[in-house]
Amino acid sequence: MTNNTSSGGRHISSLAVGLASFVAGMATTLLAVKIMERKHDRSNAGATVEGNDLSLYYGDVKELTTITDSRKYLPSDLYGNLVRDCVVCCVDCLLVRVNAETGKKECLLVLRSSEPVKGVWWLPGGRLLKGESFFAAAKRKALQETGLTNVTCVQVLGVWNTFFPTSNWDTEASKGTQTVNPIVLVECGNDNAGVDVKLDETSEEWRWIGLDPSEAEMNGEDKYVVQALLRLQAWNPSYNK
Repeated sequence: MTNNTSSGGRHISSLAVGLASFVAGMATTLLAVKIMERKHDRSNAGATVEGNDLSLYYGDVKELTTITDSRKYLPSDLYGNLVRDCVVCCVDCLLVRVNAETGKKECLLVLRSSEPVKGVWWLPGGRLLKGESFFAAAKRKALQETGLTNVTCVQVLGVWNTFFPTSNWDTEASKGTQTVNPIVLVECGNDNAGVDVKLDETSEEWRWIGLDPSEAEMNGEDKYVVQALLRLQAWNPSYNK
Protein backbone atom coordinates (compact mmCIF):
# COMPACT_ATOMS: atom_id res chain seq x y z
CA MET A 1 0.00 0.00 0.00
CA THR A 2 1.36 3.49 -0.91
CA ASN A 3 1.79 6.00 1.99
CA ASN A 4 0.37 9.38 0.81
CA THR A 5 0.70 11.16 4.17
CA SER A 6 4.15 12.63 3.64
CA SER A 7 3.52 13.62 0.04
CA GLY A 8 0.25 15.31 1.02
CA GLY A 9 2.01 17.28 3.75
CA ARG A 10 4.67 18.42 1.33
CA HIS A 11 1.98 19.56 -1.10
CA ILE A 12 0.20 21.63 1.57
CA SER A 13 3.52 23.08 2.70
CA SER A 14 4.33 24.12 -0.87
CA LEU A 15 0.94 25.78 -1.22
CA ALA A 16 1.47 27.69 2.01
CA VAL A 17 4.90 28.92 0.89
CA GLY A 18 3.49 29.91 -2.47
CA LEU A 19 0.60 31.78 -0.88
CA ALA A 20 2.94 33.59 1.52
CA SER A 21 5.19 34.62 -1.37
CA PHE A 22 2.18 35.87 -3.32
CA VAL A 23 0.92 37.93 -0.38
CA ALA A 24 4.40 39.36 0.24
CA GLY A 25 4.71 40.24 -3.44
CA MET A 26 1.34 41.98 -3.46
CA ALA A 27 2.21 43.94 -0.34
CA THR A 28 5.51 45.05 -1.88
CA THR A 29 3.73 46.09 -5.08
CA LEU A 30 1.08 48.09 -3.20
CA LEU A 31 3.76 49.81 -1.15
CA ALA A 32 5.68 50.70 -4.29
CA VAL A 33 2.51 52.10 -5.88
CA LYS A 34 1.81 54.21 -2.79
CA ILE A 35 5.37 55.57 -2.80
CA MET A 36 5.14 56.42 -6.49
CA GLU A 37 1.77 58.14 -6.00
CA ARG A 38 3.20 60.19 -3.16
CA LYS A 39 6.30 60.98 -5.20
CA HIS A 40 4.26 62.21 -8.15
CA ASP A 41 1.63 64.09 -6.12
CA ARG A 42 2.68 67.61 -7.01
CA SER A 43 -0.70 69.26 -6.43
CA ASN A 44 0.79 71.75 -3.95
CA ALA A 45 4.45 71.67 -4.99
CA GLY A 46 6.29 74.70 -6.29
CA ALA A 47 8.55 76.09 -3.56
CA THR A 48 11.99 77.22 -4.71
CA VAL A 49 15.27 75.73 -3.59
CA GLU A 50 16.27 77.07 -0.17
CA GLY A 51 18.20 80.32 -0.44
CA ASN A 52 16.95 81.12 -3.95
CA ASP A 53 14.89 84.32 -4.06
CA LEU A 54 14.47 84.17 -7.87
CA SER A 55 16.52 87.33 -8.47
CA LEU A 56 18.30 87.78 -11.82
CA TYR A 57 20.56 90.82 -12.24
CA TYR A 58 21.49 92.30 -15.62
CA GLY A 59 24.18 94.78 -14.60
CA ASP A 60 25.84 96.04 -11.44
CA VAL A 61 24.03 94.50 -8.45
CA LYS A 62 24.75 97.39 -6.08
CA GLU A 63 23.44 99.95 -8.55
CA LEU A 64 20.37 97.89 -9.41
CA THR A 65 19.45 97.35 -5.75
CA THR A 66 19.91 100.93 -4.54
CA ILE A 67 16.56 102.15 -3.22
CA THR A 68 15.96 105.91 -3.26
CA ASP A 69 13.46 107.77 -1.09
CA SER A 70 11.39 108.54 -4.18
CA ARG A 71 10.81 104.80 -4.58
CA LYS A 72 9.81 104.39 -0.94
CA TYR A 73 7.34 107.24 -0.71
CA LEU A 74 5.16 107.72 -3.77
CA PRO A 75 2.80 110.75 -4.01
CA SER A 76 -0.68 109.70 -2.90
CA ASP A 77 -2.33 110.56 -6.24
CA LEU A 78 0.30 108.55 -8.11
CA TYR A 79 0.02 105.58 -5.78
CA GLY A 80 -3.77 105.69 -5.94
CA ASN A 81 -3.66 105.47 -9.73
CA LEU A 82 -1.13 102.65 -9.46
CA VAL A 83 -3.36 100.63 -7.14
CA ARG A 84 -6.50 101.15 -9.23
CA ASP A 85 -5.06 100.83 -12.74
CA CYS A 86 -1.94 98.65 -12.47
CA VAL A 87 -0.91 95.34 -10.95
CA VAL A 88 1.06 95.81 -7.73
CA CYS A 89 3.66 93.32 -6.50
CA CYS A 90 3.37 92.68 -2.76
CA VAL A 91 5.70 90.37 -0.83
CA ASP A 92 4.07 88.51 2.06
CA CYS A 93 5.76 86.60 4.87
CA LEU A 94 4.97 83.21 6.31
CA LEU A 95 6.68 84.11 9.60
CA VAL A 96 7.48 80.97 11.58
CA ARG A 97 8.65 80.67 15.17
CA VAL A 98 9.12 77.77 17.58
CA ASN A 99 6.70 78.07 20.50
CA ALA A 100 8.86 78.23 23.62
CA GLU A 101 6.33 76.26 25.68
CA THR A 102 5.18 73.55 23.27
CA GLY A 103 8.21 73.28 21.01
CA LYS A 104 5.87 73.37 18.01
CA LYS A 105 6.34 75.66 15.02
CA GLU A 106 3.72 78.35 14.44
CA CYS A 107 3.11 81.11 11.91
CA LEU A 108 2.00 84.67 12.53
CA LEU A 109 -1.26 86.12 11.27
CA VAL A 110 -2.30 89.78 11.47
CA LEU A 111 -5.79 91.28 11.33
CA ARG A 112 -5.78 93.79 8.47
CA SER A 113 -6.99 97.28 9.33
CA SER A 114 -7.55 98.54 5.77
CA GLU A 115 -8.64 97.36 2.34
CA PRO A 116 -8.15 95.11 0.55
CA VAL A 117 -9.43 92.31 2.81
CA LYS A 118 -10.00 94.61 5.76
CA GLY A 119 -10.84 92.62 8.88
CA VAL A 120 -9.29 89.40 7.53
CA TRP A 121 -6.52 87.43 9.25
CA TRP A 122 -3.71 87.65 6.72
CA LEU A 123 0.04 87.27 6.31
CA PRO A 124 2.24 90.30 7.10
CA GLY A 125 3.61 91.94 3.97
CA GLY A 126 3.37 94.78 1.50
CA ARG A 127 4.57 96.48 -1.67
CA LEU A 128 7.84 95.46 -3.27
CA LEU A 129 10.04 98.50 -3.79
CA LYS A 130 11.98 98.95 -7.00
CA GLY A 131 15.47 97.62 -6.28
CA GLU A 132 14.37 95.05 -3.70
CA SER A 133 14.71 91.30 -3.90
CA PHE A 134 11.86 89.20 -2.52
CA PHE A 135 14.01 88.33 0.50
CA ALA A 136 14.95 91.96 1.18
CA ALA A 137 11.31 93.02 0.98
CA ALA A 138 10.20 90.18 3.29
CA LYS A 139 12.80 91.13 5.88
CA ARG A 140 11.83 94.81 5.70
CA LYS A 141 8.10 94.10 6.03
CA ALA A 142 8.68 91.69 8.92
CA LEU A 143 10.42 94.50 10.79
CA GLN A 144 7.97 97.25 9.80
CA GLU A 145 4.76 95.33 10.42
CA THR A 146 5.69 93.03 13.32
CA GLY A 147 8.79 94.49 14.97
CA LEU A 148 10.64 91.17 14.68
CA THR A 149 14.31 91.72 13.94
CA ASN A 150 16.23 88.44 14.06
CA VAL A 151 14.65 86.73 11.06
CA THR A 152 16.01 84.60 8.22
CA CYS A 153 14.46 84.33 4.78
CA VAL A 154 14.48 80.70 3.67
CA GLN A 155 12.74 80.38 0.32
CA VAL A 156 9.91 81.55 -1.90
CA LEU A 157 6.99 79.19 -1.30
CA GLY A 158 5.11 80.35 -4.38
CA VAL A 159 3.55 83.29 -6.19
CA TRP A 160 -0.18 84.05 -6.22
CA ASN A 161 -2.23 86.38 -8.40
CA THR A 162 -4.91 87.95 -6.20
CA PHE A 163 -7.95 89.97 -7.32
CA PHE A 164 -9.81 92.22 -4.89
CA PRO A 165 -13.14 94.05 -5.42
CA THR A 166 -12.10 96.88 -3.11
CA SER A 167 -8.93 98.77 -2.18
CA ASN A 168 -7.96 101.55 0.19
CA TRP A 169 -7.75 103.87 -2.83
CA ASP A 170 -11.19 103.36 -4.37
CA THR A 171 -12.99 106.18 -6.12
CA GLU A 172 -16.53 106.34 -7.44
CA ALA A 173 -15.22 105.69 -10.94
CA SER A 174 -12.75 102.93 -10.16
CA LYS A 175 -12.67 100.28 -7.43
CA GLY A 176 -10.61 97.26 -6.52
CA THR A 177 -7.05 96.20 -7.14
CA GLN A 178 -4.93 93.27 -8.30
CA THR A 179 -1.70 92.15 -6.69
CA VAL A 180 0.95 89.56 -7.48
CA ASN A 181 2.10 88.03 -4.20
CA PRO A 182 5.30 86.06 -3.66
CA ILE A 183 5.11 84.37 -0.24
CA VAL A 184 8.47 84.03 1.48
CA LEU A 185 9.11 81.54 4.28
CA VAL A 186 10.73 83.58 7.06
CA GLU A 187 12.05 81.93 10.21
CA CYS A 188 12.31 83.80 13.50
CA GLY A 189 15.42 83.42 15.63
CA ASN A 190 15.09 81.78 19.03
CA ASP A 191 15.31 85.15 20.76
CA ASN A 192 12.01 86.11 19.07
CA ALA A 193 10.10 83.16 20.54
CA GLY A 194 8.80 85.04 23.54
CA VAL A 195 8.93 88.59 22.17
CA ASP A 196 5.67 90.52 21.80
CA VAL A 197 4.83 91.46 18.25
CA LYS A 198 4.73 95.22 17.63
CA LEU A 199 2.23 96.04 14.92
CA ASP A 200 2.21 99.10 12.69
CA GLU A 201 -0.94 100.89 11.53
CA THR A 202 -1.69 98.34 8.80
CA SER A 203 -2.90 95.74 11.33
CA GLU A 204 -5.10 95.71 14.43
CA GLU A 205 -4.31 92.39 16.13
CA TRP A 206 -1.99 89.41 15.82
CA ARG A 207 -1.95 85.74 16.74
CA TRP A 208 0.09 82.58 16.13
CA ILE A 209 -1.43 79.45 14.59
CA GLY A 210 -0.14 75.94 13.88
CA LEU A 211 1.26 74.95 10.49
CA ASP A 212 -1.17 72.14 9.69
CA PRO A 213 -3.13 73.28 6.59
CA SER A 214 -6.02 70.90 7.32
CA GLU A 215 -6.40 72.32 10.81
CA ALA A 216 -6.17 75.88 9.47
CA GLU A 217 -8.90 75.20 6.91
CA MET A 218 -11.09 73.55 9.54
CA ASN A 219 -10.65 76.61 11.77
CA GLY A 220 -11.82 78.91 8.98
CA GLU A 221 -8.51 80.57 8.14
CA ASP A 222 -8.41 82.52 4.89
CA LYS A 223 -7.74 80.50 1.73
CA TYR A 224 -4.57 82.51 1.08
CA VAL A 225 -3.13 81.39 4.43
CA VAL A 226 -4.18 77.78 3.75
CA GLN A 227 -2.48 77.91 0.35
CA ALA A 228 0.78 79.03 1.93
CA LEU A 229 0.62 76.23 4.50
CA LEU A 230 -0.15 73.65 1.81
CA ARG A 231 2.89 74.79 -0.16
CA LEU A 232 5.04 74.56 2.98
CA GLN A 233 3.77 71.06 3.70
CA ALA A 234 4.41 69.93 0.13
CA TRP A 235 7.98 71.22 0.30
CA ASN A 236 8.74 69.47 3.59
CA PRO A 237 6.06 67.25 5.20
CA SER A 238 8.19 66.87 8.35
CA TYR A 239 8.91 70.61 8.76
CA ASN A 240 6.65 70.89 11.79
CA LYS A 241 7.87 67.69 13.47
